Formats: sequence, structure tokens, C-alpha cells
Amino acid sequence: MANLFYLEEHTSCQRYKSDFQTGFTYSELKAGDTLEAIDGSYNHLLFLKEGLLRLDCNEFYNRKIRKNECILIPKAAKAFGKALHDSALLVMNFDVLQNICDKVMLSSYRSMQGELTWHFTPTPVRYPLTSFVELLITYLKGGIDCEHLHEIKEKELFLVLRRCYSREEIINLLYPIIGISDFKSFVLQNYLEVESVSELADLSQMGRTAFDIKFRDVFGMSARQWMLQQIAKHIRYKAMDPEISIRSIMNEFKFNSATHFYRFCKQQFNCTPGELLKKSREEQENV
Repeated sequence: MANLFYLEEHTSCQRYKSDFQTGFTYSELKAGDTLEAIDGSYNHLLFLKEGLLRLDCNEFYNRKIRKNECILIPKAAKAFGKALHDSALLVMNFDVLQNICDKVMLSSYRSMQGELTWHFTPTPVRYPLTSFVELLITYLKGGIDCEHLHEIKEKELFLVLRRCYSREEIINLLYPIIGISDFKSFVLQNYLEVESVSELADLSQMGRTAFDIKFRDVFGMSARQWMLQQIAKHIRYKAMDPEISIRSIMNEFKFNSATHFYRFCKQQFNCTPGELLKKSREEQENV
């Protein structure tokens, strides 16, 4: 792309994207590089332009993302990525969607969501989405990085998805954020910061009964059951680290005794803490 005309005028604009954390980013990775910018505070929609990536996300391990595929890493996920080949990657980083039409679209798919299961599998990037990705990369590489551009391209992306992808494909891609509400966003942002359901309910400033009813309506299970499932996913991911100890996991996830953690592992994984570490590390070595 030719040099950007009036570069100083462009970059000095108050709407120039210099330091805010949402919007689109482009990066090129060498084989063996890891993805550094997987921030659990945001959703990350990844489009692989070239190469091959390996991704782990919560309980899903060793997913391969190939050229012209895309995948969503949801907010609050424990994720790791590594380039297996030299790769080029466009990422849309976002908290909540900007456009009310896009929010309404995803909410309308909630009734279909129960018929499908999310397995953290990639979705193909095909025309005209391929052209969207290529042109946006050209803009970013050329220095066009205005906040307006990011807002416009987010809206354009969802126009392309609605017109060129089936509902089943969109649900597969965006499953974790379909029907997301302010309440669900609050839970995802705060459940790891508290030690009990009662603390989370207090933080929400809702009465406990109202909180429990709302939680079951949004998540389809009790808050205690859901939180135990999420913590188990994070612990399983941590256990893959060859340098981590049982004591470190207990401290990070606020288990007050070895007996408490032992009971948790037997209930959630049907094994002891030591067996969990051994099994998880063996799985990692075989990746």
C-alpha cells in the first residue's frame, strides 16, 4: 500500500487509535512464537490470514487453526496460543458489540443455541469475508488506524456474517456471547474475584433470591454448579504447566486446605490432585 497521505494530520486526530484496547489488530508471528495479547478482559475474534496456530481455551486443548479460518476466544477464558508455522493474524478485540442490530441478532439466536454444542472449533473464512480481512489488513499495515474505521469495520463484519453465513455457522463461531446480557457480562468479569456465590450476589447488589433466579435463567444451572465447573476448567488448564505445584494451584484458587482441594479434584475430575497433574502433563507432552 502506498504511504498514507497527511500522516501527521491522521495520527494527531483525537479519534486516532493509539492506546485503547478494543478494535482490530494485525500481527505476524514466526513459527514458535506465542500469542501475547490474549487478555481475559475482552473477547477476541481471530482471523488467520496465513499459517497455522495451535490454541488452548479452557477445557479445549490443541485446537488447530489454519489459513482462512476464524475462531472466538471469549472473555474470561484461560487461553494459550502458539504459531506452528509463520502466521499472519487479524484479531477483533471487543467487550460488548457496538451496534444494537448485532445485539438483537445474537439475542434472537438464543433459542437455537440449545440445539447445538460448542466445541471451540474454527469456522471457515470465505468470500466475501476473505476480502473484508484482506482490505482491513491493508488499512492497518498502511497506518490507517482511526477509531471511526474500527467502529465501521465492526458493523461491516456483522453485516457480512448475517448475509453470507448460516445461523448455525454464526452460532458455532459466536456461541459464548450469544444472548449475552449485562448480567452475564458482570458474572464473567467477576466470578474469579470472589470466594463464594454469596459474595458474587452481594457484588451484584441484588437480593440473593433474585440473583439465584436470574442466574439460573441466564446460565441454565445454579450459580454454585456453574462456578465449580468454571473453576475446574481453569484448574485443569493450570495443571498442564510442568512447573506448577499443587500448593500454587490451591493458593491461586483459594482452597483453604489440602483436604478441601482433594475432595474438589475427586468430585470434578475423579482423581487425586497428584493424578490430575500427572495426567494433564502427559496430555500436554503428547500435543
